[in-house]
Amino acid sequence: MLSRQATTRHVCLTRMSRVALMRTAAASSRAKKQKDNGEGASKVIKVKGEVKPELVEPVIDWLLDDAAPMPFIPVTATRTTNTPSWLPMKAFCGPYTKDRLVYLDPTVFAQPIRRDILHACVTWYRDSIRTGTASTKTRSEVVGSGRKIRPQKGTGRARLGDRASPMLRGGGVAFGPKPRDFSSELPKKVREMGLRIALSQKVRERRLIVVPSVEWPNWKTKFVAAQLRGLCEKQERDCLVVTGHGGIPEKLDQATRNLKWVTCKTTEELQVWDVLRSSYTILSLDGLQWLQENLGRMDARPELSVPEELRAHSLNAPVEMPVAEEPEMNSSPSS
Repeated sequence: MLSRQATTRHVCLTRMSRVALMRTAAASSRAKKQKDNGEGASKVIKVKGEVKPELVEPVIDWLLDDAAPMPFIPVTATRTTNTPSWLPMKAFCGPYTKDRLVYLDPTVFAQPIRRDILHACVTWYRDSIRTGTASTKTRSEVVGSGRKIRPQKGTGRARLGDRASPMLRGGGVAFGPKPRDFSSELPKKVREMGLRIALSQKVRERRLIVVPSVEWPNWKTKFVAAQLRGLCEKQERDCLVVTGHGGIPEKLDQATRNLKWVTCKTTEELQVWDVLRSSYTILSLDGLQWLQENLGRMDARPELSVPEELRAHSLNAPVEMPVAEEPEMNSSPSS
């Protein structure tokens, strides 16, 4: 099922402020019309945009009506429908066919930006990786004698207790940190939505790269580094390599272990934090299929990878949707 994206703009003003705004816009429109006709125009406040006076007067009458049912200026909305998008596949390792495109599920890779969900996912993940092992000793945990340092009275100096007092060097810590669990809770659906939004943003930035396979054939770091530089526009910036659910190939893990700007993750380990902090995300074909099957909401999809000349045919081909079987009705009731 294809989701739809709507961009709305709301204007909420007091009644008198809205009247002043509409009158200013109407005066600006009249002055502009007089200027175009060569007539003298009075000095008015310029408002961005053009409003026709014949359309403004009914709105002002509506605003002045105390029984007006709507407290807001009407909302303008632009509705767009998600269409399947295709991404050219790039060579990394293994068999590769030139001019081959991969299908991107719009329910996964065409989501609108939601900063609140991204912030919640990043906060949840960073809370979960906090160790929370900071610890200090209170005055009761400090090892030492509990003898009073000096008498309570008679010295003319401040009152002191034992050596474990938080006021003294080597004593306990008042209200110091103790081991604690910083992890928080976040619904699974919100985490999945955050991953869809992060991947969609990478597609819009053109920093999502799909490769046929990540089964690197050798252990050499310089070879895999050169290949990754070519994919990342010859920049040694943070690069995230996402493999399928089968795990990270051993040779790829060994070859990229000394590259500080390369991180390898499986689809099960992938988090919103990993996608956002990386400049480029390289996704294997099996990893792409896993993400679309587990995060997508479409019941049926076209073929994952097709040649470029068959793209138009795949776009126009109808997607078969499952149809529920109707129960059979008996022609005559059983006696």
